[in-house]
Amino acid sequence: MIPTKQQLNKAIEKSPWDFSNKILYDLCRNNFKHNEDDIILTKVLFIGRIYAAAIERRPNTDKEDINDIFYLEKVTNTFRNSKLDEILENLNNHIVIDYENINSVLNAHYYLTSEIKKITKLTKRSFSSKYLHFHLPEMFFIYDSRALSALKVFIKDVPENMKEIINKDNIDTEYAKFFCKCLSLKMQIENHYNIKITNRQFDNLLIEVANNKAIEKKNIMLANTL
Repeated sequence: MIPTKQQLNKAIEKSPWDFSNKILYDLCRNNFKHNEDDIILTKVLFIGRIYAAAIERRPNTDKEDINDIFYLEKVTNTFRNSKLDEILENLNNHIVIDYENINSVLNAHYYLTSEIKKITKLTKRSFSSKYLHFHLPEMFFIYDSRALSALKVFIKDVPENMKEIINKDNIDTEYAKFFCKCLSLKMQIENHYNIKITNRQFDNLLIEVANNKAIEKKNIMLANTL
């Protein structure tokens, strides 16, 4: 199923959220690396909390793991001592996602998710997708429950020509399935309407669909109470 022209136009038009998103894009573009603690803290805090994927949400929190200590020690050390800068720099040489670099993109997401899991004991695939997206917007799709739900309206299964991708090593299978379906749908939209859209505009489309689904569900519940 292809989104309607009206849905696409809504996704492309100027949004009240554009300015706040631009601040995050500028922050990551102007402070791309992870070698200074204050910059690491700012990027992790801003992206995680603004996008409802705060990294400090974790199980079995005790006095040793109060949030300030967790951020100042574990988070900064994890990012600063990681290979993330090297990975992102290599991906930064690519302009768009294609079949040549899709494995590298998924490997990058898996790597960050794995590093964060060491300090949170949780699979933070949503945070990882959002954090990576703001560093390389055209390489990563934003994963969360709303986008996942909306995507199912248009595409149910991973396309046959992409199924081998989700079975490879060093990927998060859940994100890989989501990613492949996003890429396939985005390509279908662009071919159908003869237009290029950004990953941000694609996310706008999914969130608009998710919001409409939520409103419809709420209206049905209200109607049933009358």
